[in-house]
This record gives sequence, C-alpha cells and structure tokens, in this order.
Amino acid sequence: MEESIRRFNVVIGIDQSDEEIKKCMDQNVGNNKRVNSNPHPMVEQGSPEWKALAEKNDLDIRLYDYVVQLFEEQRGIIESYAAALE
Repeated sequence: MEESIRRFNVVIGIDQSDEEIKKCMDQNVGNNKRVNSNPHPMVEQGSPEWKALAEKNDLDIRLYDYVVQLFEEQRGIIESYAAALE
C-alpha cells in the first residue's frame, strides 16, 4: 500500500518530505492498523482447499493478476512524474 500512496502523491504533487504532510499521512494512512480485517487460516497453494477457492474465485484472481500487471507497467509513467517534480 505504501507504493500506491507514494504514486498517488507523486501524481498530484504532494511533497512527502514536508513535516506537516508526513504527520497527516501518519495519522491517516501510516498506522497499518487493519480495522476491517478478520484472521483466517492460511491455505497452502495447490491443496484441495486452495483449488476449491481458486475455482470459485477465478474471475477475482484474473482481475488481481491484471491489476498487478498494470501496476508494474505504470511504474515508468509514475517515475517520469517524479522526475519532472525534482
């Protein structure tokens, strides 16, 4: 999530080195508290449980894989924004 926030800040021009902005970000997004989270047992990839979940959530998995691909493809674009701000 840190990388997503960094990218967002780069694109809209937020200076993360500013102490007031750092304080604001720490209060609102930097505490890593998982307030909407529940513990779940880990499922080993390839197990019958994993296969059942993967089959039921096939479209979610495909979407996630696509988003990861886009995230990597956008790295160069974001870095060009960052370079322009320096």
